[in-house]
Amino acid sequence: MKFELILELMGDMALLAMTANFIGRNRYIASCAERPTAPRCWLTLTIIFSVLSILGTYTGVPVEGALANTRLVGTIMGGIMGGPWVGLSIGFISGLHRYLIGGFTAEICGAATLLGGLMAGMARQKYGLHGINWKKAALLALAAEGLQKGMVLLLAKPFAAAWALEKAIAVPTTVVTMLGTVVFMLILKDIKTEQELHGAKAAQLSLEIASRTLPFLRHGLTMESAQKTAEIIFAFTGMDAVSISNREQVLAFVGKGADHHKPGEPIMTQSTKQTIISGTLHIVHTAQEQGCPVAGCPLQSSVVAPLVVNGAVIGTVKLNRAVPNGITEVDIRIAEGIAHLLSVQIELAEVDCQRKMREKAELKALQAQINPHFLFNTINIIMSFCRTNPDTARSLLGHLATMLRHSFAERQDFITLKEEMEGIAAYLEIVKARFGSRLTVITDLDPQVLDVPIPLLTLQPLVENAVQHGLFPKLSHCVLTIAAYRQDRTVVIDVRDNGVGVPAEKLRLILAGEGQGIGIRNVHKRLTGIYGKEYGLTIESTLGQGTTARIVLPYEGRDLAHAG
Repeated sequence: MKFELILELMGDMALLAMTANFIGRNRYIASCAERPTAPRCWLTLTIIFSVLSILGTYTGVPVEGALANTRLVGTIMGGIMGGPWVGLSIGFISGLHRYLIGGFTAEICGAATLLGGLMAGMARQKYGLHGINWKKAALLALAAEGLQKGMVLLLAKPFAAAWALEKAIAVPTTVVTMLGTVVFMLILKDIKTEQELHGAKAAQLSLEIASRTLPFLRHGLTMESAQKTAEIIFAFTGMDAVSISNREQVLAFVGKGADHHKPGEPIMTQSTKQTIISGTLHIVHTAQEQGCPVAGCPLQSSVVAPLVVNGAVIGTVKLNRAVPNGITEVDIRIAEGIAHLLSVQIELAEVDCQRKMREKAELKALQAQINPHFLFNTINIIMSFCRTNPDTARSLLGHLATMLRHSFAERQDFITLKEEMEGIAAYLEIVKARFGSRLTVITDLDPQVLDVPIPLLTLQPLVENAVQHGLFPKLSHCVLTIAAYRQDRTVVIDVRDNGVGVPAEKLRLILAGEGQGIGIRNVHKRLTGIYGKEYGLTIESTLGQGTTARIVLPYEGRDLAHAG
């Protein structure tokens, strides 16, 4: 009898195996198992495993006025998957169902089912979902069956009937419950291992694709960058077609169906539109689900992943197969990985673009910035010379015009040292009129470096700073020296003054970007950004003796400037 009972109960193993396979491969149920306390997840897990437990009761075998069944397998697995609250809920529902069926063990089996679900849930809470292996699951099943059988022997009346029942079913039901739980766990673990392998393969492929697409997407999501990206994805994944879209139109399409899915045209398929609206990954199994209005479209199944930048969907990446139900788990993982990495690249490109725009705006503001006091004083000086020395006034007006032209002119990011010095020379001629005989300007420029390209407004802020803050407060004779020369493979440019100097702490704050001095800070940041940390601006100052600002650039920087 015992062997035959085991064989009858083993028939339920097929149902358990199918359920384990369904649960393991269903992405929503798997996500519910990761956060079972969320109301929707709790409800989902409770319903699924309550149904499984109740089916275990219905398929039970009548023995000695009771039922030998696999109800506890569903209850235990529900507790393991969902934790204490899910296990308690399943135990209550399936236990109540068992009680309503009747029999002299109805109340006891119902209560034992409730406790079994709670035990499994507590085990999940203690060890975690992934910390319960098949051995722990088997011991848990043994404990739950032992609890139920002990309660039946202690509480069921008459005792003789309870003893006869357990003699008949104790071994078969315990063996089947343990085997069912172990099989369930092994199938789940096997699916998880398979998915991890798929995930690893997809992650490796996604990273390879991301590294290949980075040079194109660094400028943002355009039709050109999208086309290059789609071609790379198509070549690496072996899909039948790959497309990339923004929110309104197809940006790139490669593969089958390219005759009617054309870049620059509005999005045609409903699956892509749904992904843009929902912001979630969408899996298409058939041509009907695809929703392409063109008859005979070869694309039958696909996975559409959203491109999300700063929390907003900006487009999609779509991988297509030419057969129904052709999308595999690997395809889904690849689409997710590619979409995530492309989204990050696009977001970084936007951040970089905004940074460059901000720096451009800052540079334009610096270029157009003329100290109002300096301008008013210059005009007053010119006015004072109009009667006494018209030639000097005329000369100063010419220098002022030159300076203004350099300030407001539209220029490239790089100019030659010679061009930069033209604007500086005009500025210094006006400054000399203010200083009178107190100021001596010395320029020592090596002809080799005059044609070397330097970033726009590299020297002028340093010269203005030396004049305004170093020399102007000084009452005695002032000397400003501008020197430029080649040193091995570098160009060295010095701006020296014998002014009042800068306190060490104030100088540190200026270079660190924590104090005043937007011009100096801008120069240093641009130089290190273009040429690297080993180049840039250094400043040395001694109170009462003067300041030296030194710029070091690579002599080969001329190649970088022309390339940029």
